[in-house]
Amino acid sequence: MDPLLLAEEDSYEGESLSNVETVHALHVLHVALDKLGLVGATRVDPQLQAAALAQSVGEEITQMLAEQKKLEDQYVALVAEQPQLRNLPNKNKLYENQKAVHTTAEQLRLGTQALVRNLKASPGVSENMAKVAVQRQALQQLLHHCTAQLLVSQTCPVLAEYVEGVEKHDLETQATIERERITSAAVKQLKAEIKDEKSKHEEQMRRAGQALAELNGQQKAVALGGSSKARYREAQVGAANECARRLENNGLSELQDQIAALQQQLEIDQQVQEAGSAYSQKVQAWLREETLEWGSRIDADVAAKEKDTEAVKQERQRDLIKLKDMKEKHEKETSLKAERDSMAKDAADREAADQILREKQAAAALRIQAVWRGYLARHGGKGKGKGKGKMAKKPSKKKK
Repeated sequence: MDPLLLAEEDSYEGESLSNVETVHALHVLHVALDKLGLVGATRVDPQLQAAALAQSVGEEITQMLAEQKKLEDQYVALVAEQPQLRNLPNKNKLYENQKAVHTTAEQLRLGTQALVRNLKASPGVSENMAKVAVQRQALQQLLHHCTAQLLVSQTCPVLAEYVEGVEKHDLETQATIERERITSAAVKQLKAEIKDEKSKHEEQMRRAGQALAELNGQQKAVALGGSSKARYREAQVGAANECARRLENNGLSELQDQIAALQQQLEIDQQVQEAGSAYSQKVQAWLREETLEWGSRIDADVAAKEKDTEAVKQERQRDLIKLKDMKEKHEKETSLKAERDSMAKDAADREAADQILREKQAAAALRIQAVWRGYLARHGGKGKGKGKGKMAKKPSKKKK
């Protein structure tokens, strides 16, 4: 499938493509670019091809050019004779000259068409190779632009603009060709009308000659009966013939003026077409230059952006490494802090337990002291020798 048609269908009306369609279009565009690159890398010696073509068709083209030169000289000679023939009273030679001019012009046109066909069938190799190289470079630039736009926005508006420009140029060319065809048809119609008028004029002149011959016969027959009447009739017939001749000459002059106007209009249309073609070539050259310039700019910008992207990626990698180290340090610090908090909590719990134990011991000691003191207060301080008294009393109990 043609990659241009595929890209045009994918970018129709500027709609965004899906990821699968974009990948497929990019694959097709890359394949086309590879093939164009392979064609551009192929080297052909244009001199050998030009020599072969010149040897095969050179003699035929030379013969056709000689015939064209001969017809041109004949046409110039016939046109140069017309001013002298117009001054002559007998217009038959002028009519014959005009007929020969038309015949020579038709032969020139047919010969030119045959020469153009031969030249198109065997063009100049070096010029065509250069033209093909330029068109291939333009196509590669267009495909590069399409690829870049598909990668960025999944659309390809530059291809749609290019296709619209080509279609517009084709429409203008077709319109110019149609105008030339209409003008040529009008010229042919006028030529047919002139031919019909000439045939009618010749028929009228033949009839007038026959009438004149009859009148001459009648004049000879009645010459003895009335010379004045014969002269009057002859003058009347001559005046009628002169009037008819003048009317026909006026009609022919008007038709010739119309032909001249149509030829001038045809020349103007041809000049307009040539100017339009020159302008189109100039615009195409400018577009090629702009495409190359913008392509180089895009490549430079893409390279710079890729370099910046690579720097950003490296910076991100370094940041990720730092972040990983910081996370590890944070986790380590968190674990150490948790251990310290746990140890501090355990120490605080032990301290609180020791404090509670000391408080309980102090309370117990105070209670014991209070009990002891109460006991001493109740027994009047005898408790100091209680042990000894008991020991002393025991023998006395035995004595009793």
